[in-house]
Amino acid sequence: MKPSTLFAAILGVAAGAGGAIYYYQNQAAVTPAPQAIANAKVTTLALDQQAAGELTSQSFLNLSDGVRSAVYEVQAQAGQIIKIAVSGPLRAQISVLRNGELLTRTARCEECPSSDDKNKVTTLGFKADFNDTYQVVVSGDNTSAYGPFKVVANTLKAYDGEPLTPGQNIADWALGGQKRYRLNIAADGLYRIDMKAEQDSLDAYLKLMDKRGMELVADDDGGENTDARIQAYLKAGEYIVQASSANGSPSFQGGFTLDIQAQEISAEPDLKDGDTLSLNQSARTGLFIGQPQAYTLQIAEPTLVTLQMNTQGFYAELQLGSLSGVQTGDDASQQRIRTVLQPGEHPISVTGSVQAGVFSLEAAGEPVPANAGGGVLRVGETRDALMLEGVTRDVYTLTVRQAGRYSIAMNSPVFDTYLVLQQNGQTILEDDDSGGDMNSQMQVELQPGEYELQAVSLGDASSDMPYDILVQRQ
Repeated sequence: MKPSTLFAAILGVAAGAGGAIYYYQNQAAVTPAPQAIANAKVTTLALDQQAAGELTSQSFLNLSDGVRSAVYEVQAQAGQIIKIAVSGPLRAQISVLRNGELLTRTARCEECPSSDDKNKVTTLGFKADFNDTYQVVVSGDNTSAYGPFKVVANTLKAYDGEPLTPGQNIADWALGGQKRYRLNIAADGLYRIDMKAEQDSLDAYLKLMDKRGMELVADDDGGENTDARIQAYLKAGEYIVQASSANGSPSFQGGFTLDIQAQEISAEPDLKDGDTLSLNQSARTGLFIGQPQAYTLQIAEPTLVTLQMNTQGFYAELQLGSLSGVQTGDDASQQRIRTVLQPGEHPISVTGSVQAGVFSLEAAGEPVPANAGGGVLRVGETRDALMLEGVTRDVYTLTVRQAGRYSIAMNSPVFDTYLVLQQNGQTILEDDDSGGDMNSQMQVELQPGEYELQAVSLGDASSDMPYDILVQRQ
């Protein structure tokens, strides 16, 4: 390989964001003397063995933008799929070249924040088309990127064309379009399929179909970062797994892996569709298979209820009457509803996902604090209430006995209020700030009947917050 062509390709990779590859003949003004390039240190990188490196002020310099690089050589055989991984505090960029020509590179992240994470990993995959020496270039993200790193070039087992079965992890290479694989399932159960791309630009996208090609479930970003994951309850039989890119067929270029694993169900589910939940009992376990599940919660007296759902490996939506579950913290697998419920039967549903998995459901009750919101709201009476900690929506029942025009107002000195008026599950009217500042107000024509009025907080629910609400006939 000519030293000048190696430098030219590195120069193009370091240019990064524009995506242009600058060749030697177009960059004579910034190309250093050939002997300077020849003096660049090139280290042999053995397959499946880790090597340590470091970028310093003495590392190979790209004169175009001042980025430092370390150059490695890898001997590969035609057909091998190679995964390069660079780990450590350096936010690395990786480029792969053959005979000075760029084969592939990682995309530069223009908006990534700086981080003190000491275990950042950058990966890139490529397929060797020839028995040859390939150049692996580890570069800094910018002119001030220095530091130690570890680099390893692993060979991935290529797909042999046989039907997939649980327990397999295969590697393959995309050249555009999409790729389909037969999947044989021997026993009914819960299964997870992971698709991991070796470069971010591929953006993994998975579909699971029956043997006739009818789609059962699809996923884009259910795995880590932009990787795809499908978790489904499958009957024994034949299926089709389709791998592609969420960015379209032309972007389905590069290496990826498929991993198919059976998921253990640690305990026999004791929560079946149609069951009744009781307060303050141990959490019950259910198996969600992509179909809505309905339950009932019985309340004997006014109670402050906290309903908690935890899912394992999939996302679903929790509903208690007209109230929706709120994600707790950064974990989308945990949802909670906290509200004051009146005596009676209250419907609970778990829905909103085509994937499957095990979940737990638990209802805890405690006495209703004084001035807690919710319950019966009478026309003409101002209700001074507290939106309790962890509660974002109080539900009132409203009985209208005379037809006419009504005013509904919700005011708070500390949070942004929002009103929703419903009847028979249908929203009639909602309002945010018509009452001035962050207060809500409605003017609406109502017929005699029963209505549900939701008093909502659009702000923080980390403490008890006062508000007042009033319905009066004009």
